[in-house]
Amino acid sequence: MASVNPLSRELVFKIVYYGPGLGGKTTTLEHIHATAKPEHRGKLVSLATPVDRTLYFDFLPVRLPSVRGMNIRLQLFTVPGQVYFNATRKLVLTGADGIVFVSDSQIVRADANLESLENLRENLVDQGRDLAQIPLIFQHNKRDLPDLLPVEELDAMLNLFGAPSLPTCATSGEGIYESLQKISEQVLTAFQDRLPESTDGRAPANFSAVEGGLVNALRGATHRADPPRDVVVAHIAAPNSYPSFPPEARHSEPPPPPLKPLANLPGVEVGAEGAPPPPANESAIVTPQSASPTGVSFAELWPEGERDTVRDVEEAIAKGRYWRAIELCESLVSRVLASAAGLFGTHEAPRDPAIVPMFLGLDGRRYLAFRTIVRDARGDGLITAREALAAYAFAIDARLARSSIHHA
Repeated sequence: MASVNPLSRELVFKIVYYGPGLGGKTTTLEHIHATAKPEHRGKLVSLATPVDRTLYFDFLPVRLPSVRGMNIRLQLFTVPGQVYFNATRKLVLTGADGIVFVSDSQIVRADANLESLENLRENLVDQGRDLAQIPLIFQHNKRDLPDLLPVEELDAMLNLFGAPSLPTCATSGEGIYESLQKISEQVLTAFQDRLPESTDGRAPANFSAVEGGLVNALRGATHRADPPRDVVVAHIAAPNSYPSFPPEARHSEPPPPPLKPLANLPGVEVGAEGAPPPPANESAIVTPQSASPTGVSFAELWPEGERDTVRDVEEAIAKGRYWRAIELCESLVSRVLASAAGLFGTHEAPRDPAIVPMFLGLDGRRYLAFRTIVRDARGDGLITAREALAAYAFAIDARLARSSIHHA
């Protein structure tokens, strides 16, 4: 809940960005950090492990202009997209003053949205809280991609409480600050509703008092071409060496340290216990090491717009980030099936793509095995290199099958 410092007259509110994996939560915070005015921006902290770049959360303290004598600070967090790390989600969610649910607007991600929303409800119930009673907005992201659900349909599916919702594109920043303003206004209003009437005659704080609104107050005039110098990436030694979380935060069968097999790969620096070496100093930018060039990539099989995703899959597998590789493979396969459905003359197929692999000539058993791997990656399954490679192999076969029909 909001913390109040009566001496400094500062209010601190915690806002959590929640939603399915690869939905745009981290990209949202990165955009805010890259474009916010330096005087209103704190450090962007990303806790990383060999499993995923932002396994636990990103934390971004955003300082707002003084509003009627009150200093207001927002602490922005994201949760890990993988349900496998649900205990961490609960910890990050604790004490949240407001929630931004970042949905993925792609048709093929409808189930992932529903699964994540239900997970949010359950985690709040475990903390004795009700989603209907918490400041909430919906950020329907990825509106720049094809094969999207209409915003109205996403609201009908997810937004059962009539909360504010906005279409956004985290990569370009469209709607990102507007979403931040909406949730900030709700959080402040909810806080003021809990306060007794003022005894000093001072009007309650309101973001409308900021000249030009919160958006103009925070956002800089331009997007910096280079990343700012106040990004901190903290490394966790290994996925089975959890930080000081409660016992339930540890999975009953933690995955083995995935980076140890990389010790023999050229160009990959591996520290003690298979973990990447810690940053030299706290304020330095720490970027993920690029995968070693192997001379072989399947990116050329895909259209130009999807090749970066394919390279991300290959890099994730090389670095032992098997959960992320499988999530990316699911995105690639979903796009292949949605594209193929249009060739068969059925517009409804992308919403239920189970029959499309048959039209493509793919083995139904392999498709079912692929879906099982995806479910295991989202849930409590133990994911290894074998599963990640199998998922990637199926994605390649699906792409080849789609290409053969296209050229027929």
